[in-house]
Amino acid sequence: MYICHGIVILAVLLWASSTAFAEPYFGFHRGTRTLGMGGAFTAVADDQNALYFNPAGLARTEGFRLGILNPQVEASEDAIDLFNDMSDIDMDDSKAVADVMRQYVGDNNHVKVATEFYTGFRAGSAGVMASALGQATADIRIRNLVNPVAQINAVADYGIMVGAGMDIPYVDGLKVGATLKSIARTSINEDYTAEQIADDNFEDIIDDDQEDGTGISADIGVLYTTSALKVTDLNLALVAQNVPEMDFGDAMDAKTQFNAGVALSQKVMGMTVTEALDIYDFTENASDDDSLEKRLHLGVELALPAVLSVRAGLNQGYFTAGATLNFKVVKFDVATYGEEVGVVGGQKEDRRYVAQISAGWF
Repeated sequence: MYICHGIVILAVLLWASSTAFAEPYFGFHRGTRTLGMGGAFTAVADDQNALYFNPAGLARTEGFRLGILNPQVEASEDAIDLFNDMSDIDMDDSKAVADVMRQYVGDNNHVKVATEFYTGFRAGSAGVMASALGQATADIRIRNLVNPVAQINAVADYGIMVGAGMDIPYVDGLKVGATLKSIARTSINEDYTAEQIADDNFEDIIDDDQEDGTGISADIGVLYTTSALKVTDLNLALVAQNVPEMDFGDAMDAKTQFNAGVALSQKVMGMTVTEALDIYDFTENASDDDSLEKRLHLGVELALPAVLSVRAGLNQGYFTAGATLNFKVVKFDVATYGEEVGVVGGQKEDRRYVAQISAGWF
């Protein structure tokens, strides 16, 4: 799996950390737009991101959509700093490697690269979309100040998703949808000393420690929209992800997860304003972590009549922000968000920055 190998080697150049950290989030994909809104998108779903958040939202899509080039790059604040430090040392010198590792004990460094090809269209009362996705995410955590050890936790996914959402006859505003996913995964979760990292055979060690597997599963979503409130549309959503649980063999599994969302939407002077709230994994099935704050996601989006949309929100209690410039066939997205990497909400923020360029018909 060359894509996982590449991201792991890149991550080794970036490192990461911790003494009291929770497992990182490894979703199949979070688009840049959704990250700027604090991850609150379950009841908003109205574009290709509906494939990953709530397939019922595909019933909202109109016309033909095509994304032919969508590279996304994401890095944490600490990873950017560390990359600059690592570029100044000899990676074959274990003492130099250990000295840099000691400077970053207690931090978290994160990197992700992704690309997606998607196409979708309207067919009667249904919206249909298919996507081919490749992504690789890595978090590396350093512990032990005296004899530093780096824990590499990385996942690479590539696969195909096909989804559809449709309006339910005779029930105004009710939509249902499903996404079928076939994913090949490579993952690694191992500890490495400075001596191992500086070894000429470290690439071979990484190759030996990787685990591979393939999983098939589905997401099922429901979305209800009402205009009963005269000043705003009200959207309520419920989603079951990874049904059944995706078993990747020896690689990291993807557990079944239930998310709920509510969103309000208003049109004011040609602008669209959206406010959203999500609760992820409200049954606590996908994680042993019982921190409610880590499951809460809040977001707001202002879509202007021209080419600009701006966003803000809270992801696990940390602020988020984002913007889009949409020129119809080329689109630029940026976002920043904070991810909780501690065991409870508010313990340890990992500030991340995301950029994406897209070409196609939106």
